[in-house]
Amino acid sequence: MAMAQDRGKGWWDSYGDVMGRPALDLAELESQSVSVRSHELLVVPGLLQTADYARAICEAADGQDEAVDRYVEFRLARQQILQRGTPATCHAVIHEAALHMRAGDPRIMRQQLRRLIEVARLPNVTVQIFPFEAGAYSAISRAFVIFGRATPDLDTVRLERPIDSAVLRDKDQADKYKRIFAKLTELALPPVDPDIRPESHEARDSLSLIQHVMHAL
Repeated sequence: MAMAQDRGKGWWDSYGDVMGRPALDLAELESQSVSVRSHELLVVPGLLQTADYARAICEAADGQDEAVDRYVEFRLARQQILQRGTPATCHAVIHEAALHMRAGDPRIMRQQLRRLIEVARLPNVTVQIFPFEAGAYSAISRAFVIFGRATPDLDTVRLERPIDSAVLRDKDQADKYKRIFAKLTELALPPVDPDIRPESHEARDSLSLIQHVMHAL
C-alpha cells in the first residue's frame, strides 16, 4: 500500500469510509511523530499487533461488522511508522494483564507474544512488561500514548477511554504524563532483549515473563 501523501492528505484518508475521525486523527498524529511512548493495560498496543490479534480485537468489539477487514488493514498500515525511512522510536510499557487477556485462540496469542519479542529486535523499539507484583501504579495512571514531535513543546498526549479518547496538547499536561511514563519504566521489568539466551537470565525480565506466558498457553 502506498504510504505517500497526496495533495496534503495522508494515506489514512482513504479509510474515511469505515474509520471514524478519532482513528484517522490517531494515524495522522503517529505519522507526524518522531517518538511514541505508550502505556497499555489490557491489550497489546496497535503498533505492535499481529493481523490475527488485531482481527480478534475488532471482532470482539463488533462481531457483526462487515468492515473488519478494513479495520485490520488500517491498523497494520499504521505500523509503517516503525520502519519508514526515518522511523519513529517506540517505547511500550504493557501491563502483564494484557499478556493473559485472551484475544482469539491460543495460537493467535502465542503468535502475538512472539511478535512482541521479534519487534523488540528493531533498534527503535523498546518493550517492557509491567508485572502484577509491581503494584497498582499502572492501573491508576491508565492507558495513554505520548506522541513526541521534533519540537518537544508540541508533544501531544492521547488518553484512552472505554468509548472514546481525549487529546491533550497543553505542555504542562504533556510533561505530567512524561513523568508518569518515566515512573512506569522504572517499575516495569527490564526491556525485552531477544539476543539474550534464556539460560543467561540472572533476574526476571520482560522477555522471560513473555516466554513464560507464551509457553503456558
